Amino acid sequence: MQLTREQYLEMIPWWCQVYPECWTMMVDRWFTEEYLKMHMDARDHRLQMQGPAHHQGSRSLTGYKQAWSASHSGQACSDFQAWCMAHKGKATSDVSFNLEDPPEAYTNPSVHSRISEYTEVARLLHGLDHDPSTQDFDGEAIMRVGQDKKHGRFWLGDGAIDTASTPSLSQIRAWSTSESPAIRTRLTAAQHRVDALEARLEQEMRQRLELGAGHQRRAA
Repeated sequence: MQLTREQYLEMIPWWCQVYPECWTMMVDRWFTEEYLKMHMDARDHRLQMQGPAHHQGSRSLTGYKQAWSASHSGQACSDFQAWCMAHKGKATSDVSFNLEDPPEAYTNPSVHSRISEYTEVARLLHGLDHDPSTQDFDGEAIMRVGQDKKHGRFWLGDGAIDTASTPSLSQIRAWSTSESPAIRTRLTAAQHRVDALEARLEQEMRQRLELGAGHQRRAA
Protein backbone atom coordinates (compact mmCIF):
# COMPACT_ATOMS: atom_id res chain seq x y z
CA MET A 1 0.00 0.00 0.00
CA GLN A 2 1.32 3.43 -0.96
CA LEU A 3 0.35 6.42 1.17
CA THR A 4 -0.44 9.75 -0.46
CA ARG A 5 1.57 12.90 0.14
CA GLU A 6 -1.19 14.31 2.31
CA GLN A 7 -1.30 11.16 4.45
CA TYR A 8 2.45 11.31 5.02
CA LEU A 9 2.24 14.98 5.99
CA GLU A 10 -0.37 14.12 8.64
CA MET A 11 1.91 11.47 10.16
CA ILE A 12 4.78 13.70 11.23
CA PRO A 13 7.01 11.78 13.72
CA TRP A 14 7.63 13.14 17.19
CA TRP A 15 11.30 13.87 16.49
CA CYS A 16 10.33 16.21 13.65
CA GLN A 17 7.29 17.94 15.13
CA VAL A 18 9.20 21.13 15.96
CA TYR A 19 10.46 21.28 12.35
CA PRO A 20 7.35 20.66 10.22
CA GLU A 21 8.93 22.41 7.22
CA CYS A 22 11.74 19.82 7.25
CA TRP A 23 9.23 16.98 7.30
CA THR A 24 7.45 18.53 4.32
CA MET A 25 10.73 18.71 2.39
CA MET A 26 11.44 15.04 3.18
CA VAL A 27 7.98 13.93 2.04
CA ASP A 28 8.22 15.98 -1.15
CA ARG A 29 11.51 14.28 -1.95
CA TRP A 30 9.85 10.85 -1.61
CA PHE A 31 7.49 11.78 -4.42
CA THR A 32 10.10 12.96 -6.92
CA GLU A 33 10.60 10.84 -10.04
CA GLU A 34 14.24 10.19 -9.13
CA TYR A 35 13.42 8.88 -5.63
CA LEU A 36 10.48 6.76 -6.81
CA LYS A 37 12.70 5.09 -9.42
CA MET A 38 15.39 4.42 -6.82
CA HIS A 39 12.75 3.03 -4.43
CA MET A 40 11.31 0.67 -7.05
CA ASP A 41 14.78 -0.50 -8.15
CA ALA A 42 15.62 -1.32 -4.53
CA ARG A 43 12.29 -3.11 -4.08
CA ASP A 44 12.91 -5.24 -7.18
CA HIS A 45 16.38 -6.05 -5.87
CA ARG A 46 14.98 -7.19 -2.51
CA LEU A 47 12.37 -9.38 -4.21
CA GLN A 48 15.13 -11.15 -6.18
CA MET A 49 17.16 -11.91 -3.07
CA GLN A 50 17.34 -15.56 -2.05
CA GLY A 51 17.11 -14.86 1.67
CA PRO A 52 17.25 -12.13 4.33
CA ALA A 53 19.72 -9.31 3.78
CA HIS A 54 21.27 -9.82 7.25
CA HIS A 55 20.48 -10.48 10.91
CA GLN A 56 21.78 -7.22 12.38
CA GLY A 57 18.31 -5.82 12.94
CA SER A 58 18.66 -2.12 13.75
CA ARG A 59 22.26 -2.57 14.91
CA SER A 60 25.20 -1.19 12.99
CA LEU A 61 27.98 -3.65 12.19
CA THR A 62 29.90 -2.27 15.18
CA GLY A 63 26.85 -2.84 17.36
CA TYR A 64 26.56 -6.41 16.06
CA LYS A 65 30.25 -7.02 16.90
CA GLN A 66 29.78 -5.73 20.44
CA ALA A 67 26.61 -7.77 21.00
CA TRP A 68 28.24 -10.92 19.61
CA SER A 69 31.32 -10.47 21.79
CA ALA A 70 29.19 -9.86 24.88
CA SER A 71 27.20 -13.02 24.18
CA HIS A 72 30.31 -15.15 23.54
CA SER A 73 32.47 -14.65 26.63
CA GLY A 74 34.15 -11.51 25.33
CA GLN A 75 35.69 -13.14 22.25
CA ALA A 76 37.29 -10.74 19.80
CA CYS A 77 35.61 -10.29 16.44
CA SER A 78 36.88 -8.49 13.34
CA ASP A 79 34.66 -6.45 11.03
CA PHE A 80 34.98 -9.16 8.38
CA GLN A 81 33.97 -11.92 10.81
CA ALA A 82 31.05 -9.84 12.09
CA TRP A 83 29.82 -9.15 8.56
CA CYS A 84 29.94 -12.85 7.71
CA MET A 85 28.17 -13.92 10.91
CA ALA A 86 25.53 -11.21 10.50
CA HIS A 87 24.49 -13.11 7.38
CA LYS A 88 24.15 -16.35 9.36
CA GLY A 89 22.21 -15.43 12.47
CA LYS A 90 21.61 -13.00 15.32
CA ALA A 91 24.51 -11.82 17.44
CA THR A 92 23.02 -13.44 20.54
CA SER A 93 22.65 -16.86 18.88
CA ASP A 94 25.30 -19.59 18.74
CA VAL A 95 26.50 -18.35 15.35
CA SER A 96 30.25 -18.63 14.71
CA PHE A 97 32.75 -17.78 11.99
CA ASN A 98 34.51 -20.24 9.71
CA LEU A 99 35.90 -19.15 6.36
CA GLU A 100 35.39 -22.69 5.04
CA ASP A 101 31.64 -22.75 5.76
CA PRO A 102 29.53 -23.85 2.74
CA PRO A 103 26.79 -21.72 1.09
CA GLU A 104 24.15 -23.47 3.22
CA ALA A 105 25.61 -21.83 6.34
CA TYR A 106 24.32 -18.45 5.16
CA THR A 107 20.68 -17.41 5.00
CA ASN A 108 21.40 -15.90 1.59
CA PRO A 109 23.62 -18.21 -0.54
CA SER A 110 24.90 -15.28 -2.61
CA VAL A 111 26.81 -14.09 0.47
CA HIS A 112 29.07 -17.14 0.22
CA SER A 113 29.91 -16.20 -3.37
CA ARG A 114 30.81 -12.68 -2.32
CA ILE A 115 33.01 -13.89 0.54
CA SER A 116 34.79 -16.40 -1.74
CA GLU A 117 35.41 -13.86 -4.50
CA TYR A 118 36.62 -11.22 -2.04
CA THR A 119 38.97 -13.71 -0.36
CA GLU A 120 40.35 -14.77 -3.75
CA VAL A 121 41.10 -11.20 -4.84
CA ALA A 122 42.49 -10.18 -1.43
CA ARG A 123 44.95 -13.08 -1.62
CA LEU A 124 45.95 -12.13 -5.16
CA LEU A 125 46.74 -8.65 -3.83
CA HIS A 126 48.43 -9.62 -0.56
CA GLY A 127 49.68 -13.18 -0.97
CA LEU A 128 48.18 -16.64 -0.73
CA ASP A 129 48.72 -16.77 3.04
CA HIS A 130 46.60 -13.65 3.57
CA ASP A 131 43.77 -14.24 6.05
CA PRO A 132 40.98 -11.70 5.41
CA SER A 133 39.26 -12.59 8.68
CA THR A 134 42.10 -11.05 10.71
CA GLN A 135 42.30 -7.82 8.69
CA ASP A 136 40.15 -4.78 8.07
CA PHE A 137 38.14 -4.77 4.86
CA ASP A 138 40.39 -4.06 1.89
CA GLY A 139 38.84 -1.25 -0.12
CA GLU A 140 40.78 -2.05 -3.29
CA ALA A 141 39.79 -5.73 -3.17
CA ILE A 142 36.14 -4.79 -2.73
CA MET A 143 36.29 -2.34 -5.63
CA ARG A 144 37.96 -4.92 -7.88
CA VAL A 145 35.33 -7.54 -7.08
CA GLY A 146 32.16 -5.45 -6.80
CA GLN A 147 33.13 -2.08 -8.28
CA ASP A 148 31.73 1.16 -6.83
CA LYS A 149 28.63 1.63 -4.70
CA LYS A 150 25.32 0.49 -6.15
CA HIS A 151 22.06 1.72 -4.65
CA GLY A 152 24.29 3.61 -2.21
CA ARG A 153 26.01 0.49 -0.86
CA PHE A 154 29.31 -1.27 -1.38
CA TRP A 155 29.20 -4.86 -2.63
CA LEU A 156 30.54 -6.16 0.67
CA GLY A 157 31.25 -4.71 4.11
CA ASP A 158 29.23 -1.54 3.62
CA GLY A 159 29.49 0.68 6.68
CA ALA A 160 32.80 -0.87 7.76
CA ILE A 161 34.95 0.35 4.88
CA ASP A 162 37.35 3.26 5.28
CA THR A 163 36.13 5.32 2.33
CA ALA A 164 38.94 7.85 2.81
CA SER A 165 41.58 5.23 1.97
CA THR A 166 39.52 3.33 -0.60
CA PRO A 167 40.73 4.11 -4.13
CA SER A 168 38.33 4.98 -6.91
CA LEU A 169 37.88 2.75 -9.94
CA SER A 170 39.73 5.28 -12.10
CA GLN A 171 42.71 5.20 -9.70
CA ILE A 172 42.73 1.40 -9.68
CA ARG A 173 42.61 1.27 -13.47
CA ALA A 174 45.47 3.79 -13.67
CA TRP A 175 47.91 1.78 -11.56
CA SER A 176 46.82 -1.70 -12.62
CA THR A 177 49.17 -3.86 -14.71
CA SER A 178 48.59 -7.03 -16.70
CA GLU A 179 49.39 -9.00 -13.54
CA SER A 180 46.85 -7.18 -11.36
CA PRO A 181 43.56 -8.86 -10.42
CA ALA A 182 40.88 -7.95 -12.95
CA ILE A 183 38.09 -5.53 -12.10
CA ARG A 184 35.03 -7.75 -12.19
CA THR A 185 31.44 -6.96 -13.08
CA ARG A 186 29.14 -7.07 -10.09
CA LEU A 187 26.54 -9.81 -10.46
CA THR A 188 22.89 -8.97 -9.90
CA ALA A 189 20.69 -10.85 -7.43
CA ALA A 190 19.04 -12.60 -10.39
CA GLN A 191 22.44 -13.74 -11.72
CA HIS A 192 23.39 -15.06 -8.29
CA ARG A 193 20.12 -17.00 -8.23
CA VAL A 194 20.86 -18.55 -11.64
CA ASP A 195 24.38 -19.50 -10.51
CA ALA A 196 22.99 -21.07 -7.34
CA LEU A 197 20.42 -23.06 -9.30
CA GLU A 198 23.04 -24.25 -11.78
CA ALA A 199 25.33 -25.32 -8.92
CA ARG A 200 22.45 -27.16 -7.26
CA LEU A 201 21.57 -28.90 -10.55
CA GLU A 202 25.19 -29.90 -11.07
CA GLN A 203 25.35 -31.32 -7.55
CA GLU A 204 22.14 -33.31 -8.04
CA MET A 205 23.39 -34.72 -11.35
CA ARG A 206 26.68 -35.74 -9.73
CA GLN A 207 24.83 -37.45 -6.88
CA ARG A 208 22.63 -39.35 -9.35
CA LEU A 209 25.67 -40.50 -11.31
CA GLU A 210 27.37 -41.67 -8.12
CA LEU A 211 24.19 -43.45 -7.04
CA GLY A 212 23.87 -45.14 -10.45
CA ALA A 213 27.51 -46.23 -10.36
CA GLY A 214 26.93 -47.71 -6.90
CA HIS A 215 23.95 -49.72 -8.16
CA GLN A 216 26.02 -51.05 -11.07
CA ARG A 217 28.84 -52.15 -8.79
CA ARG A 218 26.45 -53.98 -6.48
CA ALA A 219 24.72 -55.66 -9.45
CA ALA A 220 28.00 -56.85 -10.97
